[in-house]
Amino acid sequence: MAEKYDVIVVGAGNGGLMAAASSARMGKKTLLIERHNLAGGAATSFIRGRFEFEVALHELCEYGHADNPRAVRKMYDWLGANVKMQELPDTYRYIIYGKDGFDVKMPAGRENFINAMEKYVPGTSEKMEKLFDLCEQSMNALAEIADGKDKKEVIKKYPAFIEYATKSWDDVLNKLKLPKKAQQILGAYWCYIDIPTDEFEFPYFATMLATYVENDAYIPQRRSHDMSTALAQVIYDNGGDVWLSTTVEKILVENGQAVGVQIKGEKVFAKEVICGITPHAVYGNMMDQKCIPEYALKYANSHKLGTSAFLVYLGLNKSCRELGINDYSVFIASTGDTRKQYENCKTMDKNDFMIMNCLNTVIPNASPKGTSVCYITKLVDDGVWDNVKPKDYEKLKVKIAKNAIDEYEQATGIKISDSIEEIAIAAPPTFARYMGTPDGEIYGYHCAPWDQIIGRSMDLKNVVNPLPHLYFCGGHGFMCDGYNVSYTTGLTAAKIAVSDINNMGADHE
Repeated sequence: MAEKYDVIVVGAGNGGLMAAASSARMGKKTLLIERHNLAGGAATSFIRGRFEFEVALHELCEYGHADNPRAVRKMYDWLGANVKMQELPDTYRYIIYGKDGFDVKMPAGRENFINAMEKYVPGTSEKMEKLFDLCEQSMNALAEIADGKDKKEVIKKYPAFIEYATKSWDDVLNKLKLPKKAQQILGAYWCYIDIPTDEFEFPYFATMLATYVENDAYIPQRRSHDMSTALAQVIYDNGGDVWLSTTVEKILVENGQAVGVQIKGEKVFAKEVICGITPHAVYGNMMDQKCIPEYALKYANSHKLGTSAFLVYLGLNKSCRELGINDYSVFIASTGDTRKQYENCKTMDKNDFMIMNCLNTVIPNASPKGTSVCYITKLVDDGVWDNVKPKDYEKLKVKIAKNAIDEYEQATGIKISDSIEEIAIAAPPTFARYMGTPDGEIYGYHCAPWDQIIGRSMDLKNVVNPLPHLYFCGGHGFMCDGYNVSYTTGLTAAKIAVSDINNMGADHE
């Protein structure tokens, strides 16, 4: 085998695909290696009966309109990746059915969003305007830093960004004196990163909220697998290779630096190696311990694994209109307190937070005529499934799925249980098998208060590049998790690796 590449990327998830596509686009001989028979990781789909189900993507932020492109659209345009995207008309519907509950529908657009909040919580408009001003400063500051702008100049331009850099979302909302109900309505997106709002650093949550509200969210018209296929095609179009159904056994290290990978006992060499998989898997299974820098091991071991998930995929034999489903995203729980929601995700019996998505509300032909495709997502934390015995596994899955369907029906008054034609259930062990992550975690490392996007970015070199010519990207990278940030980490890793090759020149041959 003994082939030689400029860049080898291990793992074809979102981060790995973007890293490989970017490296190839920048003219480097690139190889992407994936153990599955399809590229994409969680960005894929599967078929049951006559229904095609989206595996994981709820909505994509940081895409933006054609006349105001955001980071992800800019990446796709630069790569020449062609994906048809569908803009979502609203942000979310949020139903809290417990004490002091509410049922609100929040539209897209800053003015519309603020007006809706004023309707649900009178007297909040002025405070919401101030909040969005702060959110925009964080959003723009992080975007300019990602574009390589001088950090000192960015801080001067957006003073609120640094002022609130170490404050939690709750801290700032309390300072603005926003009422409790308004704070709870605003907290819905905590689940996309699995950080309760009393820990969620303000710039990160602010950027996420402003991006979804002001730049709208999008989903691919042909499922997220279309995004993965488009990125793989970029690699081919730029002279790169993609090896599917191929498992990397070992990262090769010589003289303290990465030099390639081993596959079935054969060596494939490269100037740079980028890993789009968890450092735990790399350090634990793919490298000799003596080759791993002490700092890198300490950094990896200092992290708590992120959340896993429980998903129920539903193929319904009625259209969403017949069923009365009008909302793409509905968040449902018994309490609006995100700390309680987060803690409840660590239990089997109290975990009632869920998200229901219905693709047909925005893509009418997402399933055969007269049918609809929905899926329920519940977060699962702290290895709750570790003690489930094999003999109880199927029965428990069915029980939780039934409870989730019942909860949706009771919260919305919409009956779906008698229209189920196909059902598939994915529990944490499902994600552990498919994604190869410990405990089936799907969000990378948990973002503790000391270790969110600001902290990780300040230590960018060691997080992305812990060993000479070895890089990491994806959900375990320097920007926590999410489709858009995984893409950003992949592009960043590729840029650093390509720069290293260009700077080393002939000495790196």
